[in-house]
Amino acid sequence: MDKEMPKPINIFVKFDPILELITGQTEMKIVMSEGASFIFLIQSIFTSYPEIPKRYQPGRLAMILNNRRPTEYEFLHDGDRIIFQAVDGS
Repeated sequence: MDKEMPKPINIFVKFDPILELITGQTEMKIVMSEGASFIFLIQSIFTSYPEIPKRYQPGRLAMILNNRRPTEYEFLHDGDRIIFQAVDGS
């Protein structure tokens, strides 16, 4: 039985100016497989930019998916837009 490969989807991630200093980008396109979860995307970003989780403890990063707060295991869809922001702890 020949299974189809998952289709690629494009996810657009925008970084605030503080995180841009770490990533060197204001926005990036990430290609993932259809069925990828939000938490997998975040782990992928943390793997690519380990300085982010080192510098910002849990609760110090805000993430917005298509103008709303995402759930950890929510599935991503082609064209989704994510805003990634550092939250001031003071």
